[in-house]
Amino acid sequence: MSEKKVSLKKLVKPWPESDKTEFGFEDVVRGQYGGCKFVAKDGLSLNRTVITHLVSSMGKNIMEGKSIINISLPVTIFEPRSFLQRMTDHWAFAPLYLNKAAMAKDPVERFKWAIAFMISGLHNGCRQKKPFNPILGETFQATYPDGTEIFLEQVSHHPPVSQYELLGPNGTWKLCGFNEYRASFRPNGVVGGQYGPNKIEFQDGTVIEYTMPQVTVSGMVIGDWLFYWTGTTTFVDRKNNITAEITFDPDAANSVISYATSFFSAKSPCDYFKGSLKKDGKEICPIEGCWLAKLKFQEKVYWRIRQYLPFTPTELEKTLPSHATKREDLVALLQGNVELSQTEKKRLEEKQRADRKLRKEHGPKKDGH
Repeated sequence: MSEKKVSLKKLVKPWPESDKTEFGFEDVVRGQYGGCKFVAKDGLSLNRTVITHLVSSMGKNIMEGKSIINISLPVTIFEPRSFLQRMTDHWAFAPLYLNKAAMAKDPVERFKWAIAFMISGLHNGCRQKKPFNPILGETFQATYPDGTEIFLEQVSHHPPVSQYELLGPNGTWKLCGFNEYRASFRPNGVVGGQYGPNKIEFQDGTVIEYTMPQVTVSGMVIGDWLFYWTGTTTFVDRKNNITAEITFDPDAANSVISYATSFFSAKSPCDYFKGSLKKDGKEICPIEGCWLAKLKFQEKVYWRIRQYLPFTPTELEKTLPSHATKREDLVALLQGNVELSQTEKKRLEEKQRADRKLRKEHGPKKDGH
């Protein structure tokens, strides 16, 4: 029996004219100098109260930029989802762009669609509320409408590492890797990111590896509350000797002055990016765009925001006991019971710390003894 091909025309749904939001989220708009600006006053004041408390109580440690991953936070600033679920937000257009990449015969064209896939999901990370930190061994399983299977598992508690695998329809592509999530406070915000290998594998043996840019959230104490991507991301196809390097917020990256000052001197908004695509070491086309607007390769648009609706993963009917949506603290928050959610969150955190202590005391030692 022949395998059924994916029909992209039937798969995608155009952005509805009735949706007047800029990116599909309420209370999020584009900032004056670019980036996602959070405008929900209740959420803003609540988060600033928490940040002010943390700064005053932890003072020196936070100001020195030490990790905040293991800091216990009140559930009032959380959304009722785990970070494993949040990770899928960045893959919201995988059924469109990775299927396009798999169908492409030309290696350069396939490479472009792979870049479009990564860029297309960046705006989906603009969420004001924080997800729950995954528990060691926590899992999440779901599918996309095209038949893509999604598997995630939290494989390390400290440092926090999430492993994932997406299997495209009919085995035409696979997206896999693991991410270590790091974040640290700055005087007026947080800088962090997902660090680890990301690989897209195709049936003909082509493998495209890429990295994610850093994320910055500023204005957590004063000023506009902004979310934006910074740094440089790379793409590599070793089989066909194709590479790409993309710099986010390039004017600030090249500036010798502080980022706050560069707002008033940079020629481009902070959500702008530019780069180049090379074949055999020679540039064959420039890359430019805005992750809140569009992606262009030599003036040809490959992705545009508000063109199609993002794809939402559907959880499997039968899931493991470790499935993220079965967490007691998450379930309680989803039901609106904040007090119970906080209690369960504290219980799970204490249990995880106790388990870690036992593993350290009785588990294998680094020197093998």
